[in-house]
Amino acid sequence: MLAAESSSGAHVNLLGTMYRAVLRLPARCAIRRMLAEGLPPELAGPFAYLAWPVIAPSDRRVLAPIDRLREMLANRSDDPPHRFISPTEQADDRNNIPAAGPLEPLTWHWVAHRTSVGPYWGAFLYLCAKHTRARTVLELGGAVGMSACYLGAGDSSRQLITVEGSSSMSAIAEPNLRAINPNARVVNAMFDDALDEWLPKLSGKLDIVHIDGQHERISTLHYFERLKPHLHPGALVIFDDIHWSDDMRRAWKELCQSPGLTHAVDVGRYGICVWGGTSHAPRVHDFSRYASDWRDENRPTLES
Repeated sequence: MLAAESSSGAHVNLLGTMYRAVLRLPARCAIRRMLAEGLPPELAGPFAYLAWPVIAPSDRRVLAPIDRLREMLANRSDDPPHRFISPTEQADDRNNIPAAGPLEPLTWHWVAHRTSVGPYWGAFLYLCAKHTRARTVLELGGAVGMSACYLGAGDSSRQLITVEGSSSMSAIAEPNLRAINPNARVVNAMFDDALDEWLPKLSGKLDIVHIDGQHERISTLHYFERLKPHLHPGALVIFDDIHWSDDMRRAWKELCQSPGLTHAVDVGRYGICVWGGTSHAPRVHDFSRYASDWRDENRPTLES
Protein backbone atom coordinates (compact mmCIF):
# COMPACT_ATOMS: atom_id res chain seq x y z
CA MET A 1 0.00 0.00 0.00
CA LEU A 2 2.78 2.41 0.94
CA ALA A 3 4.65 1.61 -2.25
CA ALA A 4 1.53 2.26 -4.28
CA GLU A 5 0.95 5.58 -2.53
CA SER A 6 4.60 6.56 -3.08
CA SER A 7 4.34 5.69 -6.76
CA SER A 8 1.15 7.69 -7.08
CA GLY A 9 2.77 10.69 -5.39
CA ALA A 10 5.80 10.52 -7.69
CA HIS A 11 3.47 10.33 -10.71
CA VAL A 12 1.61 13.46 -9.59
CA ASN A 13 4.88 15.31 -8.96
CA LEU A 14 6.15 14.34 -12.42
CA LEU A 15 2.93 15.55 -14.01
CA GLY A 16 3.20 18.75 -12.02
CA THR A 17 6.76 19.34 -13.23
CA MET A 18 5.73 18.71 -16.85
CA TYR A 19 2.70 21.01 -16.45
CA ARG A 20 4.84 23.83 -15.09
CA ALA A 21 7.45 23.35 -17.82
CA VAL A 22 4.78 23.75 -20.50
CA LEU A 23 3.45 26.92 -18.85
CA ARG A 24 6.82 28.48 -18.04
CA LEU A 25 7.08 30.53 -21.24
CA PRO A 26 3.46 31.80 -21.22
CA ALA A 27 3.89 32.66 -17.52
CA ARG A 28 6.91 34.80 -18.38
CA CYS A 29 4.89 36.49 -21.11
CA ALA A 30 2.06 37.15 -18.64
CA ILE A 31 4.51 38.71 -16.17
CA ARG A 32 5.94 40.94 -18.92
CA ARG A 33 2.43 42.08 -19.85
CA MET A 34 1.61 42.94 -16.24
CA LEU A 35 4.88 44.86 -15.88
CA ALA A 36 4.14 46.77 -19.08
CA GLU A 37 0.79 47.74 -17.55
CA GLY A 38 2.49 49.17 -14.48
CA LEU A 39 2.77 46.27 -12.05
CA PRO A 40 5.68 47.06 -9.67
CA PRO A 41 8.82 45.36 -11.02
CA GLU A 42 9.60 44.06 -7.52
CA LEU A 43 6.80 41.52 -7.97
CA ALA A 44 8.30 39.90 -11.05
CA GLY A 45 10.49 37.57 -8.97
CA PRO A 46 7.74 36.33 -6.63
CA PHE A 47 5.36 35.75 -9.54
CA ALA A 48 8.01 33.89 -11.52
CA TYR A 49 8.53 31.67 -8.47
CA LEU A 50 4.84 30.73 -8.49
CA ALA A 51 5.12 29.46 -12.04
CA TRP A 52 8.44 27.71 -11.51
CA PRO A 53 9.15 27.21 -7.77
CA VAL A 54 12.93 27.34 -7.75
CA ILE A 55 14.53 29.16 -4.85
CA ALA A 56 18.14 30.31 -4.41
CA PRO A 57 20.37 28.58 -1.84
CA SER A 58 20.67 31.84 0.11
CA ASP A 59 16.89 32.03 0.43
CA ARG A 60 16.70 28.35 1.32
CA ARG A 61 19.04 29.00 4.25
CA VAL A 62 16.72 31.78 5.45
CA LEU A 63 13.67 29.52 5.19
CA ALA A 64 15.24 26.40 6.73
CA PRO A 65 14.48 27.43 10.35
CA ILE A 66 10.81 27.83 9.41
CA ASP A 67 10.78 24.31 7.96
CA ARG A 68 12.21 23.05 11.26
CA LEU A 69 9.53 24.89 13.22
CA ARG A 70 6.87 23.19 11.10
CA GLU A 71 8.28 19.74 11.82
CA MET A 72 8.51 20.50 15.54
CA LEU A 73 4.84 21.52 15.50
CA ALA A 74 3.79 18.35 13.68
CA ASN A 75 5.62 16.18 16.24
CA ARG A 76 4.28 17.81 19.40
CA SER A 77 2.44 15.52 21.82
CA ASP A 78 0.81 18.03 24.19
CA ASP A 79 -2.74 19.26 23.83
CA PRO A 80 -3.26 21.03 20.48
CA PRO A 81 -4.80 24.51 20.23
CA HIS A 82 -8.26 25.65 19.15
CA ARG A 83 -9.17 27.96 16.32
CA PHE A 84 -12.08 30.22 15.48
CA ILE A 85 -14.46 29.00 12.80
CA SER A 86 -15.29 31.74 10.32
CA PRO A 87 -19.04 32.22 9.92
CA THR A 88 -20.39 32.38 6.39
CA GLU A 89 -22.18 35.66 7.01
CA GLN A 90 -22.30 36.77 10.63
CA ALA A 91 -22.21 40.40 11.66
CA ASP A 92 -23.45 43.00 14.07
CA ASP A 93 -26.60 44.12 12.26
CA ARG A 94 -26.41 47.60 13.76
CA ASN A 95 -22.83 48.40 12.79
CA ASN A 96 -22.13 45.90 9.99
CA ILE A 97 -19.09 44.69 11.96
CA PRO A 98 -18.01 41.07 11.43
CA ALA A 99 -18.34 38.71 14.37
CA ALA A 100 -16.08 35.83 15.37
CA GLY A 101 -17.31 32.27 15.01
CA PRO A 102 -17.08 29.46 17.59
CA LEU A 103 -13.91 27.60 18.57
CA GLU A 104 -13.03 24.11 17.36
CA PRO A 105 -10.18 21.77 18.47
CA LEU A 106 -7.38 20.81 16.10
CA THR A 107 -4.64 18.19 15.77
CA TRP A 108 -0.93 19.04 15.62
CA HIS A 109 -0.63 17.62 12.11
CA TRP A 110 -3.50 19.85 11.02
CA VAL A 111 -1.88 22.85 12.71
CA ALA A 112 1.48 22.24 11.01
CA HIS A 113 0.29 21.32 7.54
CA ARG A 114 -3.23 22.74 7.04
CA THR A 115 -3.93 25.63 9.37
CA SER A 116 -0.42 26.92 8.68
CA VAL A 117 0.62 28.07 5.22
CA GLY A 118 2.61 25.42 3.31
CA PRO A 119 6.20 25.83 2.05
CA TYR A 120 5.15 26.72 -1.50
CA TRP A 121 2.90 29.64 -0.60
CA GLY A 122 5.03 30.51 2.42
CA ALA A 123 8.06 31.02 0.21
CA PHE A 124 5.94 33.23 -2.02
CA LEU A 125 5.04 35.42 0.98
CA TYR A 126 8.70 35.59 1.93
CA LEU A 127 9.72 36.63 -1.58
CA CYS A 128 7.01 39.32 -1.68
CA ALA A 129 8.35 40.84 1.55
CA LYS A 130 11.98 40.45 0.48
CA HIS A 131 11.66 41.91 -3.02
CA THR A 132 9.50 44.84 -1.92
CA ARG A 133 11.81 45.45 1.09
CA ALA A 134 8.80 45.65 3.37
CA ARG A 135 9.65 47.31 6.67
CA THR A 136 6.21 47.38 8.34
CA VAL A 137 3.95 44.35 8.09
CA LEU A 138 0.54 43.66 9.62
CA GLU A 139 -1.24 40.32 9.58
CA LEU A 140 -4.82 39.62 10.62
CA GLY A 141 -5.21 35.94 11.41
CA GLY A 142 -1.82 34.78 12.67
CA ALA A 143 -2.75 31.25 13.82
CA VAL A 144 0.50 29.74 15.18
CA GLY A 145 2.67 32.30 13.40
CA MET A 146 3.92 30.42 10.35
CA SER A 147 2.81 32.89 7.68
CA ALA A 148 4.17 35.75 9.81
CA CYS A 149 7.49 33.87 10.03
CA TYR A 150 7.69 33.87 6.24
CA LEU A 151 6.71 37.53 6.00
CA GLY A 152 9.22 38.54 8.67
CA ALA A 153 12.19 36.40 7.64
CA GLY A 154 13.79 39.04 5.40
CA ASP A 155 16.40 41.57 6.46
CA SER A 156 14.20 44.61 5.82
CA SER A 157 11.46 43.84 8.36
CA ARG A 158 11.44 46.35 11.22
CA GLN A 159 7.85 46.15 12.51
CA LEU A 160 5.75 43.02 12.26
CA ILE A 161 2.43 42.65 14.06
CA THR A 162 0.31 39.53 13.74
CA VAL A 163 -3.14 39.43 15.32
CA GLU A 164 -4.77 36.18 16.45
CA GLY A 165 -8.03 35.84 18.35
CA SER A 166 -7.35 32.39 19.80
CA SER A 167 -5.31 32.56 23.01
CA SER A 168 -4.01 29.00 22.56
CA MET A 169 -2.83 29.78 19.01
CA SER A 170 -1.21 33.05 20.12
CA ALA A 171 0.72 31.30 22.88
CA ILE A 172 2.27 29.00 20.26
CA ALA A 173 2.87 31.80 17.75
CA GLU A 174 4.87 33.94 20.18
CA PRO A 175 8.00 31.73 20.50
CA ASN A 176 7.76 30.61 16.87
CA LEU A 177 7.84 34.15 15.57
CA ARG A 178 10.43 35.43 18.02
CA ALA A 179 12.78 32.68 16.84
CA ILE A 180 12.61 34.11 13.31
CA ASN A 181 12.18 37.85 13.87
CA PRO A 182 12.89 39.52 17.24
CA ASN A 183 11.04 42.65 16.05
CA ALA A 184 7.75 40.76 15.74
CA ARG A 185 4.80 41.07 18.08
CA VAL A 186 1.89 38.68 18.52
CA VAL A 187 -1.34 40.37 19.60
CA ASN A 188 -4.04 38.15 21.09
CA ALA A 189 -7.22 40.13 20.40
CA MET A 190 -10.20 40.44 18.12
CA PHE A 191 -9.17 42.17 14.93
CA ASP A 192 -11.06 45.42 15.43
CA ASP A 193 -9.78 45.76 19.00
CA ALA A 194 -6.22 45.20 17.82
CA LEU A 195 -6.55 47.74 15.02
CA ASP A 196 -7.96 50.31 17.44
CA GLU A 197 -4.93 49.87 19.68
CA TRP A 198 -2.05 49.30 17.29
CA LEU A 199 -2.70 51.32 14.14
CA PRO A 200 -2.07 54.63 15.98
CA LYS A 201 1.20 53.21 17.35
CA LEU A 202 2.80 52.44 13.98
CA SER A 203 5.99 54.39 13.38
CA GLY A 204 5.25 54.46 9.64
CA LYS A 205 2.62 53.35 7.17
CA LEU A 206 2.11 49.71 6.26
CA ASP A 207 4.14 48.10 3.47
CA ILE A 208 2.39 44.70 3.52
CA VAL A 209 -0.95 43.65 4.97
CA HIS A 210 -1.92 39.97 5.03
CA ILE A 211 -5.64 39.46 5.69
CA ASP A 212 -6.13 35.81 6.65
CA GLY A 213 -9.06 35.56 9.02
CA GLN A 214 -12.86 35.45 9.00
CA HIS A 215 -13.09 34.31 5.41
CA GLU A 216 -16.27 36.03 4.36
CA ARG A 217 -17.05 39.07 2.27
CA ILE A 218 -18.29 41.34 5.03
CA SER A 219 -15.12 40.88 7.10
CA THR A 220 -12.75 41.17 4.16
CA LEU A 221 -14.18 44.46 2.96
CA HIS A 222 -14.57 45.83 6.49
CA TYR A 223 -10.91 45.33 7.43
CA PHE A 224 -9.70 46.63 4.10
CA GLU A 225 -11.66 49.85 4.63
CA ARG A 226 -10.15 50.25 8.08
CA LEU A 227 -6.62 49.77 6.79
CA LYS A 228 -6.74 52.05 3.74
CA PRO A 229 -5.61 55.24 5.56
CA HIS A 230 -2.59 53.40 6.95
CA LEU A 231 -1.22 52.00 3.67
CA HIS A 232 2.03 53.27 2.21
CA PRO A 233 1.84 54.09 -1.54
CA GLY A 234 2.84 50.89 -3.31
CA ALA A 235 1.86 48.72 -0.34
CA LEU A 236 0.77 45.14 -0.94
CA VAL A 237 -2.52 43.93 0.48
CA ILE A 238 -2.61 40.13 0.36
CA PHE A 239 -6.05 38.57 0.71
CA ASP A 240 -5.97 34.89 1.59
CA ASP A 241 -8.45 32.28 0.34
CA ILE A 242 -10.19 34.45 -2.23
CA HIS A 243 -11.78 31.30 -3.70
CA TRP A 244 -12.78 29.90 -0.28
CA SER A 245 -16.50 30.26 -1.07
CA ASP A 246 -18.93 32.07 -3.33
CA ASP A 247 -19.02 34.74 -0.63
CA MET A 248 -15.25 35.27 -0.83
CA ARG A 249 -15.37 35.27 -4.62
CA ARG A 250 -17.89 38.11 -4.40
CA ALA A 251 -15.53 39.95 -2.06
CA TRP A 252 -12.69 39.57 -4.56
CA LYS A 253 -14.90 40.81 -7.39
CA GLU A 254 -15.69 43.95 -5.38
CA LEU A 255 -12.03 44.48 -4.51
CA CYS A 256 -11.21 44.33 -8.21
CA GLN A 257 -13.43 47.38 -8.66
CA SER A 258 -12.15 49.25 -5.61
CA PRO A 259 -10.76 52.76 -6.14
CA GLY A 260 -7.35 53.27 -4.59
CA LEU A 261 -5.87 50.01 -5.82
CA THR A 262 -3.65 50.16 -8.88
CA HIS A 263 -3.47 46.40 -9.53
CA ALA A 264 -5.41 43.34 -8.38
CA VAL A 265 -3.90 39.96 -9.28
CA ASP A 266 -5.55 36.58 -8.71
CA VAL A 267 -2.72 34.10 -8.14
CA GLY A 268 -4.95 31.21 -7.05
CA ARG A 269 -4.86 31.06 -3.28
CA TYR A 270 -4.20 34.75 -2.81
CA GLY A 271 -5.47 38.01 -4.20
CA ILE A 272 -2.48 40.35 -4.48
CA CYS A 273 -3.43 44.03 -4.49
CA VAL A 274 -1.21 47.09 -4.89
CA TRP A 275 -2.31 50.26 -3.13
CA GLY A 276 -1.93 53.56 -4.94
CA GLY A 277 -4.44 55.81 -3.23
CA THR A 278 -5.87 57.06 -6.52
CA SER A 279 -9.52 57.48 -7.45
CA HIS A 280 -9.28 54.90 -10.23
CA ALA A 281 -10.21 51.23 -10.13
CA PRO A 282 -7.30 48.80 -10.47
CA ARG A 283 -6.03 46.91 -13.46
CA VAL A 284 -7.15 43.33 -12.93
CA HIS A 285 -4.99 40.32 -13.80
CA ASP A 286 -5.46 36.55 -13.56
CA PHE A 287 -2.23 34.67 -12.91
CA SER A 288 -3.90 31.71 -11.20
CA ARG A 289 -3.43 29.26 -14.05
CA TYR A 290 0.33 29.46 -13.59
CA ALA A 291 0.30 28.95 -9.84
CA SER A 292 -2.57 26.85 -8.55
CA ASP A 293 -2.64 23.71 -10.70
CA TRP A 294 -0.66 20.61 -9.72
CA ARG A 295 0.71 22.26 -6.58
CA ASP A 296 1.63 20.39 -3.44
CA GLU A 297 1.87 23.00 -0.72
CA ASN A 298 3.86 20.78 1.61
CA ARG A 299 6.65 19.73 -0.69
CA PRO A 300 9.99 21.57 -0.48
CA THR A 301 10.72 24.14 -3.15
CA LEU A 302 13.70 23.50 -5.40
CA GLU A 303 17.09 25.12 -5.03
CA SER A 304 18.60 26.85 -8.04
